[in-house]
Amino acid sequence: MYDGGNISISALGNLSISSQDTAFRSHGLEMVIMGKINPNTMVMAYVTNHLSGEGSTAEEFYANFEDPSYFISSYKIGYFRPNFGIVNRQHEHTYNFMNSPKSISRLFGNHGWASLGVSSQFTLPLKWDNYINISILQDSFGEDINLNSHNHSQVISSSDTVGGFSYAARLDQSYFIRKSTNIALGLNYLTGRDKESMSVDFVLKSRASKYQYFLIQTEYYSSKISSKNHGIAFHPDEELASGYAIVGKQFDKKYHFGFIADYYSYRLKGEKSIALGLYGAIAPFDDSTVLRIKFMNEPDVIDGNYLALSVVWSVGSHKPQRY
Repeated sequence: MYDGGNISISALGNLSISSQDTAFRSHGLEMVIMGKINPNTMVMAYVTNHLSGEGSTAEEFYANFEDPSYFISSYKIGYFRPNFGIVNRQHEHTYNFMNSPKSISRLFGNHGWASLGVSSQFTLPLKWDNYINISILQDSFGEDINLNSHNHSQVISSSDTVGGFSYAARLDQSYFIRKSTNIALGLNYLTGRDKESMSVDFVLKSRASKYQYFLIQTEYYSSKISSKNHGIAFHPDEELASGYAIVGKQFDKKYHFGFIADYYSYRLKGEKSIALGLYGAIAPFDDSTVLRIKFMNEPDVIDGNYLALSVVWSVGSHKPQRY
């Protein structure tokens, strides 16, 4: 859409339909603005203009500073998705598996979790890639606080009825076990604002070429969600266990297919779900347009199965298909 060297502006749109719903759906128009203030400072903003009359919503806006000191490899300030797990840090238009697994959306919401805050990243003096990320956050997951642009006369803020901050930490270790095969392990911990979560994530990616790879990706969370999560009341001692596993293969520049297993359970409520499915992503022209398909066997939907189709397109340097 616009690429001026130090700044780029992209627009993304989508259309989807499911066998569970006869209507077309869309997240609206998403604008992505990225810019380099200097070689070590990047600013970024994701803004979505919804079709449902909600106006424009800021999904993220932040500044990231690289190599600010000998001890800190980077730090970030603004409104951003915390470095906590894998899927929540990514935006839905990049998912080959179409949308967030229910195990993740039950914890972080359908559109992911972002918060005002600051984070710092440190690298340990090891022979392999690694980092420790520490974040201080205004909000915790499940609070459903959005920043919007409805009233330009007011300072952007979020209502706060809990008090205090959330504190999140991530230890990330990444190794090449062979020249083309990398494994990454992440350990995460969050506390504060009456909530707590511990998780582990694992990724194995083996590349035959830039556009050919085999992928195994999994996350598992054990979380104390307090008495309210995404507007739903729970027992104050409720705990949510949630996780998924993905096995996928990128065959070439056009085709990606895989398998997904998705699980969540509430300890006190006695509710649980195990879903299995197949997914695919096809980029028929280039990485700016992607057709996606997903077939799931899911016990808590009508008839226990559903089929979903979507198309995502973009104008500009920010692409929906990633390799």
